[in-house]
Amino acid sequence: MSDAPIPGGPGDMDEEALKRFLKETFGDALPEGALDGLDLSALAQQANLPQDPAQLRAAAAQMQSMFAAQGDSPVNWEMAEDIARRTAAGQAGIPGTPAPTGTPGDPGPTDAATSELRQAAQVARLWLAPVISVDVPSTELAVYGRGTWLHRTLPRWKPIVEPVAKYMAGAIGEAIAAQMGEMGEFGGADMPIPGGDPAAMMERVGGTMFGVQFGHAIGSLAREAAGTTDLGLPLGRDGEPALVAANVEDLIAAHSLDPGAARIFLAAREIAHTALFASTPWLGKALFSAIEDYSRGITLDLDALDEMVRDLDLSDPQAMQARRPEEMFVFTRRASQERALEELATTLALIEAWVDHVTTRALDGKLPELEAMREVLRRRRASGGPAEEMLSKTVGIELRPRRVREALSWWESVLDTEGETGREAKWDHPDLLPTPEVLSGRPQAPQPEASQVEVEGLADVALPEDFDAELEKLLSGDGQEQAPREDEQGGLHEAGTADDENDRNDQTDQDDERGGTSPEGDDER
Repeated sequence: MSDAPIPGGPGDMDEEALKRFLKETFGDALPEGALDGLDLSALAQQANLPQDPAQLRAAAAQMQSMFAAQGDSPVNWEMAEDIARRTAAGQAGIPGTPAPTGTPGDPGPTDAATSELRQAAQVARLWLAPVISVDVPSTELAVYGRGTWLHRTLPRWKPIVEPVAKYMAGAIGEAIAAQMGEMGEFGGADMPIPGGDPAAMMERVGGTMFGVQFGHAIGSLAREAAGTTDLGLPLGRDGEPALVAANVEDLIAAHSLDPGAARIFLAAREIAHTALFASTPWLGKALFSAIEDYSRGITLDLDALDEMVRDLDLSDPQAMQARRPEEMFVFTRRASQERALEELATTLALIEAWVDHVTTRALDGKLPELEAMREVLRRRRASGGPAEEMLSKTVGIELRPRRVREALSWWESVLDTEGETGREAKWDHPDLLPTPEVLSGRPQAPQPEASQVEVEGLADVALPEDFDAELEKLLSGDGQEQAPREDEQGGLHEAGTADDENDRNDQTDQDDERGGTSPEGDDER
């Protein structure tokens, strides 16, 4: 190995400086003598390493910090949370998008804002209680800042995204290792980084890249979400409704809504969501389980991934942060995943439609601009914001309901036929809810098994006094002419009625077509 300087950069860094960079980056994970005989000039060129020794030392410190923070997790959560906090505070925007709008920074809720939102929640509870037959949560409304929203919701996100992150980190690591493997002398299966396992090191790089993108996405959501249930998922504490004060005020200002009415409207939706999840324990678990199952089947377009890593500068974490998700992650879906996504979207639609249904019934005639506020949320749901879009491109799944209007019609028809108790009973088991096929057609609620008139009619039926004698007559065939008969629709009618006469005529016609059923014919046979 030559000790000559590496040309082409400021300071013409020598190979000893590059050795120090690698040893500082990988520490004890790099075996003694692992770099002997390698062409470090080719390594520096392939990895886009800076030539200036000072920049190289800074890059080594950054890389070492990233790897140390990641630990054994597939995601560098420390970096993800740091980026999320800075994004939520408006200090780091989504790459390639306009600067954040709305209230600057991450202001804590003032006493006045907290009081206004909690008073709105009290009114919303009073108006919701008469129109739903589940318990309205009595827990006081929590009022958050953006950072608190992050802190409360991240524990819910981690198990959802870790299956995706594990797969993506491995795929990114393999793509990077493959690119470095094209170097010939430095690369291939014998590349001694670190501890003789280059794929492990590259997988950590992939986990870091995913953490950066997820941090941007979840931090941006913290600037947009009015509460903890905006996505139709129970992301907050169990049984506790919560609103983000700054985001509520931003939503009011952006659409010129009546402040008092909008606070009651948003509080009612958050409380309705919380009541539904609290009364239906299986629902939240089923949603998270469905997302996790979907995530485990995530696949990337590996050709697109290979193209992405060709120009990747591993020494520059800031360059990684500047990448947009669509530049890094191109997902592919199998037919089974499409079906799972459709079922998840249907469940989210049923949740959203139920909440819209009950809050509209509770607030109709009481709040000004109710339809305008509903329309604002409909448009927001249909288009999604930059944060929701980035999240879907980062984790590969769209948390967006489908066929909400059809689901709303279904809930209204259930209320008409079965009342509030029957409507809420549909949440007792997932099999009682409509499938995507039902919602894609003409919405129709399940019909009751028997009408009240039929039930009362059955109650008037009396058993004969001599039951044994009547049973004997039935078994021997006596009195069949007077026995009730079943019509083509499965109903019963009394003997001697017009329906009964028609049945006998139909039977006679059928006998004539077969050649008759006279006793003489029977004797001849």
